[in-house]
Amino acid sequence: MKNIHIKYYLILLCTATLFTSCNNDDDVTTIITPIGYVQTVVPTAIEDLYQAKGTATKDTVIVYAHGGPTPSLDTQDAEESQFQNYYRVYVKQAQHINQTIMENEITFDQAIAEDEISTEIYYNVLKHFKDEGKVVIGMSHSFGSFILPNVLATKPNIADKVVIMAGRLDMPAIVWENFRDGNFYGFPDGVTPTADGGPAETGGDLSYTRLQAGLGKNRFTELLATKDITNVVYVFGTRDEAVGSLTAAEEQFLTTKNATVLKIDNGDHSSMFQPEALDVILGEIRQ
Repeated sequence: MKNIHIKYYLILLCTATLFTSCNNDDDVTTIITPIGYVQTVVPTAIEDLYQAKGTATKDTVIVYAHGGPTPSLDTQDAEESQFQNYYRVYVKQAQHINQTIMENEITFDQAIAEDEISTEIYYNVLKHFKDEGKVVIGMSHSFGSFILPNVLATKPNIADKVVIMAGRLDMPAIVWENFRDGNFYGFPDGVTPTADGGPAETGGDLSYTRLQAGLGKNRFTELLATKDITNVVYVFGTRDEAVGSLTAAEEQFLTTKNATVLKIDNGDHSSMFQPEALDVILGEIRQ
């Protein structure tokens, strides 16, 4: 989840296009109407649900959920040198498969349903590689770090390790409720939810904030209360400007569940990608 707003101008998709031709000296105008929203249909071929980098014969696979949400799949986060010995699998999310999400203003209920589809896609890819006998590392950042806990809350925990970076267990209600309504919030000091003061989002841009809110509303300290998360490594920065630092209660929940907590003092939203932090994270993966 990010509080940094990226505009996607979809002029050709949001505006009717006119084509004119002549027939018996009469002008014939055809209006092409943009396609309305339809719920995502998940492809049946597992290879259509991800893009991969590296050598497929590697024993260990990193199954990655990236941040955003963005309109297209980002395959860059796990490309640092520390990850080169692993097969890196970048999992698609619903909006990467279904362009009608970004072309229309979807409702909050529709956003929640699409988030569940993204959750299902991630689990299917995770299970695919686990069934192949691979050592599977579930990994995520930002918006992906709301998808991955949702997988843990609703599916069997089948990964060998789970690394969740720059997410939240219990996002403050003022934040996700405003994202639902198209208003951006951030955490300038890493702690205090603060409105960014910009105009409310509409159209396809509102669809993205609603996707964020659809997962941000989840209370993962409750949803994971009865789950085994001892294989989880949770990484956060204490000055995360996008999603905020974990609260003492969130941190305590993880420690009482015997998860590993890596706190980066004065770390921002991307601080876990610094070499020193990556070395620690990779050390936890190898244990």
